[in-house]
Amino acid sequence: TVLSYRHAADSWPWSYEARQEISLVNGSLITAISLRNLSDAPMPAGLGLHPYFPSTPWTHVQARVSGMWETDAEILPTRHVLPPAGSNPTTGFDVSETDFDTVFTGWSRRARISWPEHGRQLDIEAEAPLDFLVLYTPPGEPFFCAEPVSNITDAFNRRADTGIEAGCIVLAPGHMRSASVRFTPSREI
Repeated sequence: TVLSYRHAADSWPWSYEARQEISLVNGSLITAISLRNLSDAPMPAGLGLHPYFPSTPWTHVQARVSGMWETDAEILPTRHVLPPAGSNPTTGFDVSETDFDTVFTGWSRRARISWPEHGRQLDIEAEAPLDFLVLYTPPGEPFFCAEPVSNITDAFNRRADTGIEAGCIVLAPGHMRSASVRFTPSREI
């Protein structure tokens, strides 16, 4: 299945084409995304997926990361810190015990979600430039998100900040950037 969208410059002053191709290959769901700048000027860009997953009392997430962005009331990054000991994705945490809307840095581009009460797990493998992981775990909701993305929140405004790897991509006229994410379900052993 291929979805595509062409945007004509308006309040977003660049024209572009975005594509998403979804396929099943050897038991994995692969989502490939691409973005092409159709304008005559360089365009700042970001890539990412925003998949939702069921959250149960025992849903567990594990993903090797090295840091995270604390955020303000508008969910904009304010300070880069180490992940909290009790809910560090590297060691793993139960979704029901966290309240994240956070960008994690130093992500290995691999994550595992498990639902032990159902004996199921899902491995997520992303390609560069999807080097950041957003975890959104709203308390009390039957869902959460694990989002492979190319940039931190507010990357366009932070790309000139010294010492910050914002991940903002700038596409030259006519250029394209792409990435894919593989979702592989399995029985938990």
